[in-house]
Amino acid sequence: MSYIPQKMQSLLKKQRYQLYGKNTAIKKCNWTHNALRENRFCYKRFYGIKSHRCVQFSPTLICNFNCQFCWRVHESDIGLKNMYHEYKSSDSQNVEEIFDSPKEVVKGLIQCQRNIICGYKPFVDSKKYEEAMNPQHATLSLTGEPFLYPWIPELIQELKKQDMTVFIVTNGSFPGVLKSILKTRSYPTQLYVTLPAPGIKNFLRTHRPLEKERALNRIWETLTLIGKGVPFRTVARLTVAEGLNLVDPEGYAEMIERMNPSFIEVKGVVHVGATEKRLPRSIMPSHEKIVEFANELEKLTNYKVVRESKVSRLVILSNESFPLMIPELENPVRS
Repeated sequence: MSYIPQKMQSLLKKQRYQLYGKNTAIKKCNWTHNALRENRFCYKRFYGIKSHRCVQFSPTLICNFNCQFCWRVHESDIGLKNMYHEYKSSDSQNVEEIFDSPKEVVKGLIQCQRNIICGYKPFVDSKKYEEAMNPQHATLSLTGEPFLYPWIPELIQELKKQDMTVFIVTNGSFPGVLKSILKTRSYPTQLYVTLPAPGIKNFLRTHRPLEKERALNRIWETLTLIGKGVPFRTVARLTVAEGLNLVDPEGYAEMIERMNPSFIEVKGVVHVGATEKRLPRSIMPSHEKIVEFANELEKLTNYKVVRESKVSRLVILSNESFPLMIPELENPVRS
């Protein structure tokens, strides 16, 4: 039985989400389609990821933030009580009722991705089709906060058993989960932390955390843990919107110094999905504005601009602690 409210389920299905089990969601990325039909790939190609072999999914739809610029639908957008308020992480029975096991999540994401891909068979060459039917990469970034899933280390292990690389995007407000990843040595391939807007007032206005008094301190704890050194690739993600958080490069530089990530990504917000109902189109920064902001960060940090994607409104900076291309992807996993 799904934990997701029926009203939310209906809306997500209209938006072509594949829902599986209790709390797992998969959705075809536009870049998967572009890769299959037009041989065009998203910016993750800079890391060696092939879009047609990538699954974007969430092991939970629950989130403890209501970021204004998020293109995903929030419960408050459709008059529902936030699912986070119903979640009791200390209640093991409650947790098992809400979430699918790691094995079920992996089974579901592969099954749903194959359901999505199968219709492409008549339209793409057989090799690319077989590659797409056997995904090589998992990105936990579709919706919800992945670190609210209670078995993240075990999920990473299950994904790696399938010979999949793993990218995780977190808001950074659950340092305890990062500690469990480090303790169990269940390392993702690349961990993203979406940096908060600098300054408490701007942070609260932009990200609207449900636990206002604790969220920012927890994010700083996460940045500190990473800054002490972790044995995997990390990214400071700046998702920036005009009039909200495309401000104060010095404030971001302070967080970057604390985190000492492998890479920085400055990515412009796109006015799509639920964002269209919350904010005006003018929040979308131009690629030139993104480049300008990245250049400011370059001056303030020991990171250098190494790649940019105009179509994705994204700039990547590196301190050369890791190669940009993921080494294990230089010789891709065979189908």
